[in-house]
Amino acid sequence: MNYYGNVNPDLLARIPVTAKRVLEVGCGSARLGEAFKAKSPISKYYGIELFEYAANDAAKVIDGVLCANIELDTSVALKLSPSFDALIFGDVLEHLNDPWKVLADLRQYIEPGGTCIACVPNVSHWSLVSGLLEGKWDYQDTGLLDRTHLRFFTLDSVVQMFQKAGWTVLDAMPRNLWPEKTEAALKALLPAAQALGGDISKARLNMSAFQWVIRASNGVRPRPFSIAAMGLKKLAGVTEARIDHPMMALSSLPEVRAVWSAGSLSIPKEMTPGILVLHRQFMVELEFREAMEVLIAKGWTLVAEIDDDPHHWPQYVDTDFYAFKGVHAVTVSTEHLANIIRNFNPNVQVFENAIASVPHREITKRQKLRLFFGALNRKADWLPIIEGIKQAALENQETIEFVVVHDKEFHDALPEGVGKTFLPTLNIEKYTEVLATCDIALLPLNDTPFNRCKSDIKLIECASAQVAVICSKTVYDIKPEHREFVLYATSATEWRDAISSLVKDSQLRQTNAAKALSYVKTNRMHSQHAHLRLAYYQGLIQNKITLETQRQERILSFKQIQA
Repeated sequence: MNYYGNVNPDLLARIPVTAKRVLEVGCGSARLGEAFKAKSPISKYYGIELFEYAANDAAKVIDGVLCANIELDTSVALKLSPSFDALIFGDVLEHLNDPWKVLADLRQYIEPGGTCIACVPNVSHWSLVSGLLEGKWDYQDTGLLDRTHLRFFTLDSVVQMFQKAGWTVLDAMPRNLWPEKTEAALKALLPAAQALGGDISKARLNMSAFQWVIRASNGVRPRPFSIAAMGLKKLAGVTEARIDHPMMALSSLPEVRAVWSAGSLSIPKEMTPGILVLHRQFMVELEFREAMEVLIAKGWTLVAEIDDDPHHWPQYVDTDFYAFKGVHAVTVSTEHLANIIRNFNPNVQVFENAIASVPHREITKRQKLRLFFGALNRKADWLPIIEGIKQAALENQETIEFVVVHDKEFHDALPEGVGKTFLPTLNIEKYTEVLATCDIALLPLNDTPFNRCKSDIKLIECASAQVAVICSKTVYDIKPEHREFVLYATSATEWRDAISSLVKDSQLRQTNAAKALSYVKTNRMHSQHAHLRLAYYQGLIQNKITLETQRQERILSFKQIQA
């Protein structure tokens, strides 16, 4: 991929997903903008690019592009929008004659409280220090000594530049691109820094960073808000949907400091107490409960997170659902589940499952349509209808093939002679990639107490991947909007007919997929929910005294029952 096609993931992660109007200076072919639009489809992303051929490419994927030299006239940005919420520089400031002036002039077009995010090469990197010790300073076509660089910055000097331009620097994230090489180099260089009387920790930080990702605010520093989250050990995308993806969205907001992991969690010592989310943590062990009480005493507010029927798990039942009684509040994925959890804790909030980023779908012509089936523990759901699916498979075997993820029994139950591919359980990234190569998805769910506690996550995943859906009414018919873009089926015959209908009617297939994608883009993105989550968490902190009193009453009642 060429220079203008690169996407800096650390820069992307720091653009606030709630920004309504983003301006990138030096947008290249707008691959960064394209990636941001996949996360926040309803946002407007604009670019200014010096080179016409790159600007022409950018115009195909973002909302507006100007081919211009920003140093000649910064007011050219007003042709795109009267104001912006976020200003982006990806490896651009070092190419400008007067980056100080550009930063200052463009700030007047950024909304109060708006953000500037910039990636800047670090002249203190160990590779340059090592080269200088050998008397080398060789300009190159790319990299830290790119011959087109006009300015060179250390962390201190880049911070001073932003401050001089009127920005409030919030943080600076080092990009260490070669950790092993870096450690080897530092072993030799740090003793020299120490011998010269330098601060070893500062020298290590400065020499490790290949680039700095600077985040600054057009206004006062926002009050920081801490969120920590511990998810269930990862399996088939469950933890990503409820922990990783919402935390990623929240962490893009300049006021949020978020840390999260699966299976265990280490909270940085310097992190101020805030919200601690516990995803599917049973709180069975006394040691774990005591650790949570210590954190509460330090000021943390505990939120349990559950997205499945709690009665299914003996650990919840055997402890009389202490995992929900012993926390301040609970978040769930559906209103049905909320009503169940309110029996154990009245402080319940619904956050629907959402999509982190709309997957890229290659426009390719294949000989056969692909039918997708991929879910855990669905045999009881597909077994009553498998004959209808088999009939449809045989009737359309010349035009379809199946892609089955995880469920080997379903794969084996499909007729011989029908094209079929089996893949084992996949991580969410690979799962999404495979899904986006398919055309039709099958989502059967029987009407059972366990299934009624599920969410429509599989449906919106398919919708975001532009895959037409056939599904049961259980769970998937709760939202009236779904009826606009899915085919419902109950009996084996209805499943057979629905499959044949979508296979033979390309217009219906494409229309349903387009409507589904539009629904997700406008309603079911984490970028649209991030501010709601933050407001909810902030409300919990404000109401913490009352919530803690209620929690203590529940614990006391629990202990009396146990006694």
